[in-house]
Amino acid sequence: MKMYLRKKGYKKGSTNNIPNVIAFTMIKNFLSDKSYEDMRKDYFINNLNSKQVNKAMKDVKDLFKDYKGLDVVTMENPEGNITKFIL
Repeated sequence: MKMYLRKKGYKKGSTNNIPNVIAFTMIKNFLSDKSYEDMRKDYFINNLNSKQVNKAMKDVKDLFKDYKGLDVVTMENPEGNITKFIL
């Protein structure tokens, strides 16, 4: 899996290969951690229970098997920095 980072005001970003375990952990934390609650609301994602988080992670893993180069999650923070997870 790859992680793409681009800071506001820059046309080019950087792409780093990251282990799948780290990427899946970051995505799972985004879906379930209370510290991301406000950000999830910005993306119209309600608080998920553990069963819903596990289903979402299973779907992401299934996508990983079938589609290479697919953007799984794209997040932009209030400062305009963009983070993408790419299969």
